[in-house]
Amino acid sequence: MEQLVKKSKSYKLQIKRNKEKEKEFIKWKDHINEQITNDPQRQYFCVGYLQKFISFVKDKHNQIGYQNTNLPTSFPIFNKKINTRNFLSDQFSGIYHAGKEKLVINKENDSIWYGIMLSSNDHKWSNGTIRLKIMKNQKGDLEMFEYFNNGFLLYHKFIEFKNGRIYPTFWNKQDRYFFNKSYKENFEYKSTYNNIDYIAIGSLKRTNKNIIEANQFYEEIIPKLNKEYLIIDLRNNIGGAIAQTEPLLKYIKRSDGLKHIYIIINFKTASAAELVTYKLMGDKRTTVVGENSSGIIAYSYGNKSMVDATNCYDLKATFSTKHTSSKLDQYEYVGITPAFYLNNRTDWVSQIVSLINSNASSK
Repeated sequence: MEQLVKKSKSYKLQIKRNKEKEKEFIKWKDHINEQITNDPQRQYFCVGYLQKFISFVKDKHNQIGYQNTNLPTSFPIFNKKINTRNFLSDQFSGIYHAGKEKLVINKENDSIWYGIMLSSNDHKWSNGTIRLKIMKNQKGDLEMFEYFNNGFLLYHKFIEFKNGRIYPTFWNKQDRYFFNKSYKENFEYKSTYNNIDYIAIGSLKRTNKNIIEANQFYEEIIPKLNKEYLIIDLRNNIGGAIAQTEPLLKYIKRSDGLKHIYIIINFKTASAAELVTYKLMGDKRTTVVGENSSGIIAYSYGNKSMVDATNCYDLKATFSTKHTSSKLDQYEYVGITPAFYLNNRTDWVSQIVSLINSNASSK
């Protein structure tokens, strides 16, 4: 894996030209090897440790995952009694929901918490299965291994417990998902308020079908855009090709009647969708709202990503081949920070409408 990550564009820019960084990278490799050796559950979290290893290079386009046909079918089991007293004494412990699934966060010790399944609509996540492993590192920051519903394992370099939610995930104590956005179509347009147009873009995939769909959408709705305020919803948009937004960006640039643009982002807003957000941040009329985006923005795969198979669990490694811009390095892993954070108590679009009305009345 070390030789594979060294081929990435980000390694060459961040590490290869700096001898001290190269030494740190070697020490990091030894540190990960030690963690794997000392983890009695390493057979279940091996992939997570490999993901953690490559995270030394700040580039989320560098990814390691299972081949589609090789997702795991067995998972770690929690065989101890759950300590419910932690619910009162520990700020992280308690019951969390993600749609139809429910788990309990239980403190193992001062540096490890487990997310243990209580119920699921999928038989593989039976009661007692460990779904999350949360760890406090030497700096005091929290990191996590998370199994997705399909069995894919993901390493989160940074996590936070904020307002009863494990960020950046769906898991939350209130069983509310106003930060989420479901799409029936890739593109949505509404004009339900007197002075506000609303556009939601769910995908920027580089497919002919999506490109045709995007062009048809803009041809139809751009002539209808005549309101003072425009909301652009990019929640759950994991990116693709920024070119698919060019008709909309051109309209915004030449529109004198448009007073203000609100862009909604969440933890799943990534890559090209983040680039669209960044591009519009250069317009003084733009306000970004929601929560921090994914932070997969400074690098890309260009016209062709670098993909290699590995000998470990038949995994696939994909690495960046292009550095988008050094101006974007500050957002990698961290994400774009909104000017206004929206809460998980009410509908996000309604919160923006209230913000618009409040600003209008104060003038």
